[in-house]
Amino acid sequence: MVFEKFVTETKAIWEKYLSYVYRMQCAGSLDSGGGFVLYPNILLVTNCSGFYVVELVGATKKYNGLVVKRHKEKSIYRYMSQFDDSTPDPLVHMDGSEHGFRFLCLAQEADFNEIKMRFPSIELYGSKLNRTGGKGSVFSFGENFQSCSIENCILVNKREQLFRCKNILAAYIFKNTVSKKILVEFFKKALGEKDVKGVHTVKEKPEEQIVVAGQLQSMYLLPGLHETTIGEFLNRHPEIIKNAFKTDHFEYEPYLEWLDHDGTCEDAAINPDFLVKRPDGYFDIYDLKTAALAKKNVTKGGRRRRRFIDYVEEGVAQLANYEEYFKYPRNSEHAKNKYGVEVENPKLVLIVGSWENSSPEEVTQAIRRYPSIKVIDYDTFCHQFIGAS
Repeated sequence: MVFEKFVTETKAIWEKYLSYVYRMQCAGSLDSGGGFVLYPNILLVTNCSGFYVVELVGATKKYNGLVVKRHKEKSIYRYMSQFDDSTPDPLVHMDGSEHGFRFLCLAQEADFNEIKMRFPSIELYGSKLNRTGGKGSVFSFGENFQSCSIENCILVNKREQLFRCKNILAAYIFKNTVSKKILVEFFKKALGEKDVKGVHTVKEKPEEQIVVAGQLQSMYLLPGLHETTIGEFLNRHPEIIKNAFKTDHFEYEPYLEWLDHDGTCEDAAINPDFLVKRPDGYFDIYDLKTAALAKKNVTKGGRRRRRFIDYVEEGVAQLANYEEYFKYPRNSEHAKNKYGVEVENPKLVLIVGSWENSSPEEVTQAIRRYPSIKVIDYDTFCHQFIGAS
């Protein structure tokens, strides 16, 4: 099956199923065991070398359909392990069809006390399988592998002293030779059971925040994922921005044409990721980069010459360009008329990196040249959301 056909078929299957589940819930015909149900809103479909992966992402109280995000990954092992494509010494080897895993924590050499500090969602899982002596992806795939399901699970991956957690609401892996008939039969069987699939069930508000945060962490720790997909996730979970940055309103990806400039501007418009409202009614400017997973550090040089690596400098320069836009009255008036936003002495915030490659002390030293710019990493951002909640 070609990839686009796989995307079309899986989207149709899941939208039909989740719409039915939501109708049953609205009619009072869904037993959630005293908890409340959260629905996905993104269908992340990945074309790995030799494999297709469809994953449901998101956690919202109302089901409003699925937006498809396509991703390309060279290796199923990098997709699963979050680190690299090395051949694993796995916890589980799969070499057949219709393998299934539900409500499990699957780990490689995990120190759970250390992990929960960064990934609090680990504490939502009572059943844990922890392999001693393994490495790489917790799963490996044999020549006869055809399909598997991974539902309401968390994978704990390790490389050297680093841990990364992959929170999975529902992921389905197929060999890319799968036929439409086999695909349809697989989901007919999987979704025909009494238990509802593809949703979260949480008991209370704090648990909801931890689930959402875990989903966000899995997004920014997915190698090669574009910042636009991370931005889409944040826009579809507005409580993250609102709680983390203490705002009641933000604009996502406003498209603002240059009406006036110094004559050297070659761009038609600016398109920042977020304009975030302050308590005084004016807006600050936020932009996203990725977690820069391949970079050991987002800064370079010794203390007195500390500076950002080029990848971060590009983000800083972009923010300065956005700020310049609002220095021209015609541009500011256009932004106010189009989006109702006013920008004055904005705080410029770049979200980039993670706890793995972002030292607060070194970032503070590197930012000395840019007094109006703040750089925060994704893990700090995520914990600001959890803490504020």
